[in-house]
Amino acid sequence: MDLLLYALLFWIFAVLSTTIKSITEESTLWRTIIKIIPAILAAIFVFLNRPSIELFYLLLIVALVFCAMGDAGMEINILLGLGLFLFAHIFYSVDFILHGIGHGLNILALISLIFTLGLMMMYIFFYHRYLTKSKDPAPPEMLKAVNVYAFVISLTLASSFFLWVSSNLYLGFVPFLGAISFVISDSLIGIREFHHKFRFAEPIILTSYYLAIFLLSMAVLIY
Repeated sequence: MDLLLYALLFWIFAVLSTTIKSITEESTLWRTIIKIIPAILAAIFVFLNRPSIELFYLLLIVALVFCAMGDAGMEINILLGLGLFLFAHIFYSVDFILHGIGHGLNILALISLIFTLGLMMMYIFFYHRYLTKSKDPAPPEMLKAVNVYAFVISLTLASSFFLWVSSNLYLGFVPFLGAISFVISDSLIGIREFHHKFRFAEPIILTSYYLAIFLLSMAVLIY
């Protein structure tokens, strides 16, 4: 699939999904179908543009498919959606770490992995404290689940940075930015669900999410 065609189709459905989600309250089948199309397109793009049948590209496809499933799951129940996205991030993390190791381990790459993960642990600590300051805080069990999810998505961020450093490819920053965008999107979901509602939540959350998916799918062209 041509990159221009992919980008055009991806963002048409991303904008359509964001608009529909912003103006409708009730979840419907057609809204769910439109919502998952960008992630499915991303998986198809990776499949059609993979230079070879390597584990890196297969795991990337699986991660994107789980993102599509997570999109559908979020329309049913937030825990179901988070569970499916959890698997997506596990596949992203394993994929990036294995591919990074394949480029050759070096001290700088290891330091980048540990440093980024350390920063994210600090972020999770303060994020958790912020959520508990809500007027109507979520149950402790729910917050524990959020912490687990936050840790796994931190692995996606740290591993994407690790892969960028270990590969020494300039454009490696693109999937890393995708991982950052994913963290932003999911952090905003947590704030909306467990702390307070805010204006333009859906457009902001979905735009950052779809940007994350699009940038992560670019890994097939970079690596």
